[in-house]
Amino acid sequence: MRAILLAGLCLSPIAATSVLAQVQQDNPNAANQSMEYNSQMRSLRQEQTTQGNTLQMNMERNQAATPTPNTGPNAIGPIGGGTGVGVGR
Repeated sequence: MRAILLAGLCLSPIAATSVLAQVQQDNPNAANQSMEYNSQMRSLRQEQTTQGNTLQMNMERNQAATPTPNTGPNAIGPIGGGTGVGVGR
């Protein structure tokens, strides 16, 4: 019980300083600047997530568009030396 109480007392100044850092008494715009900064960080994280998802989708699409080789007993080799990608892609 003492360990929990001691841990709580040690962590409470850390939480209080983060709150005080966001709302400064001498700067009336500190809260607005803090919210603006947090909004910008969320936007950057969203952009990174979107770019990562787009890259993953393109990789999966390219992998799905690659034809599997015919390795059966009646396999015929490629004719002409094309890339194997259909017209219009």
